[in-house]
Amino acid sequence: MRSVRIGLLGFGQVGAAVARAAGAAQERVRARGLDLVVICALVRDARRPRDLDADAPPLTDAVDTFLSRAYDVVVEVLGGTEPARALVTRALDRGVPVVTANKSLVAAHGAELRALAARRGTSLRYEASALAGVPFIDTLARRPLVADVSRLSGIVNGTSHYVVTAMEAERLPFAEALERARRLGYAEPDPSADVGGRDAAEKLALIGAHVGAPGLSPSAIETTGIDTLEPGDLAAARRLGGAVKPIVFAALEPAGITAFVGPAFVDARHPLAGLEGCANGLRLEGRYVGDLFYSGPGAGPDVTAATILDDVVETMTATGGWAGAATPASGPPCRPPDTAWLARLDFPGDVPDETSLAEFLGAYGVWIRRADGEARGRVRRFLTSRASRARLEGALAAIGAASGAETRAIRVLEA
Repeated sequence: MRSVRIGLLGFGQVGAAVARAAGAAQERVRARGLDLVVICALVRDARRPRDLDADAPPLTDAVDTFLSRAYDVVVEVLGGTEPARALVTRALDRGVPVVTANKSLVAAHGAELRALAARRGTSLRYEASALAGVPFIDTLARRPLVADVSRLSGIVNGTSHYVVTAMEAERLPFAEALERARRLGYAEPDPSADVGGRDAAEKLALIGAHVGAPGLSPSAIETTGIDTLEPGDLAAARRLGGAVKPIVFAALEPAGITAFVGPAFVDARHPLAGLEGCANGLRLEGRYVGDLFYSGPGAGPDVTAATILDDVVETMTATGGWAGAATPASGPPCRPPDTAWLARLDFPGDVPDETSLAEFLGAYGVWIRRADGEARGRVRRFLTSRASRARLEGALAAIGAASGAETRAIRVLEA
């Protein structure tokens, strides 16, 4: 039986869950010839009162004290890019393998950290950083033909998906659905990265590094939040034959990458349309594999901890590190795709008939494909033809100027 000494960078909810799971999972892990022991955890303030389990590891806020210990693997769950980057760099530079769930770190510095791991003959693993409990990065990293992907679409943020699901199921306004997510532990005290789309954009960039889009920057991806959605939008989407979901999308084309992150109308035939709650899903379409779909839990410290510890076991039993291969720091250009749209027009006064509205939009090169036949009051919703964002926004701006209508639109993800 080999004792695996684990050093924890961070001891928040996920770090504590890792320590608990390391003990609870011993029976299954020992079948692999390993005994997991968390021997130390680095925290920002060791004096802060904590409700610790009896078998919690010793805590320290002294970096040098933490790094002076001998570890078989370091697990990073601090979050953010600093000091996580500096600490992970120091561990890898010593040849110590690192497992992380930090999508911000991997999205921003993954290329340099993978290169460092390769130079030092060690590994960097981060299965839990993208879809928490959905193991797929390992498959992409090990199998180049599976990873030959031309198009991907997914739901990769459990918090925003829970909020949208609650808004639809119970017709809750956005703020109320978000507060419920907080009470249930699905949303952070500051949920802006989740509901604003930044978390999903970082995960999309991370996934891109494994499917032929290395160097994709989160800042280059068109990113829209879910905070402008209304329950009526979600009900109308169902009547129009689909659902609204918080989507990430990327397509690899000869001229570069088209990508977006944000709420989108998803046709009912698409596998993502049937997911609910905190569930995450990822659909990969490629030359060799055709159509792959992964789904599973996307939020929660316990499922994240389980995936982290699976990475620890893989690190200790595999030869080499699947994330040890260096990838380019920059990639092809990224631009938003042309898509169809689900538009919402809220008129302050008289509502034009559908024919007049269609003719007005058509003059700007935007055509109504299907209208919500159960529209009531002054709000009209409809699906449009494919158009660039600039063309769509130009048409909606013209309607707003002519009628005073407030306009919004979200993209359509085709089946």
